[in-house]
Amino acid sequence: MIGKGKNAIVADIGAGSGYVTIYLASKVKKVYAFDLTPSYVKLIQKKAKNLNLNNVVAQVSTAESLPLKDNSIDFIIANAILEHIEKEEKTINEWKRVLKPKGKIFITVPLKYRYLWPFFWPINYVHDKKIGHLRRYDKSDLAQKFDMKLAKFYYTGHLFKVLGVILNIFLKSQKLAELLEKIDNRFTKKRFGASNISVVLEKFR
Repeated sequence: MIGKGKNAIVADIGAGSGYVTIYLASKVKKVYAFDLTPSYVKLIQKKAKNLNLNNVVAQVSTAESLPLKDNSIDFIIANAILEHIEKEEKTINEWKRVLKPKGKIFITVPLKYRYLWPFFWPINYVHDKKIGHLRRYDKSDLAQKFDMKLAKFYYTGHLFKVLGVILNIFLKSQKLAELLEKIDNRFTKKRFGASNISVVLEKFR
């Protein structure tokens, strides 16, 4: 998915505990990890140091104002971030600013209600309010808002996955968790009944 391989420079926005950052560090030239939470940034720095990863730069930063030069990033990862941000347009423009021509952005966001099973609407509404979801999306929204080429898209979190995750809260089975992921991956092109949409967008120029 990430072009240029070992020569790629990646920005992980909303990096959290740094799972994605650390995973990618051994596969690309450099990874910038940005998060609002100082404790997460310190955790990423500690992990990188313990693993002798000298190509990880972790900093406290907002998603709409990145400490990066124009056209400096090959690939941006923003997993479950955009739906929380009030200044959506400013954030999108900022991500495009730092992205190189032909660079790509991977985004995962919650899917619009009309594609969810109706009996899950009340639960998702409460969930959205609780964790600060300001909006939901579909692939047309994302392509239009970013004004970028829609290179790839897929759907995750289908009904059986959601029910299985709830069940696994009590069972705590790693095998069940892995099985649920495998099954969910078979339905990546099925929009109705999914919870999230992931897209890869490519900058035109």
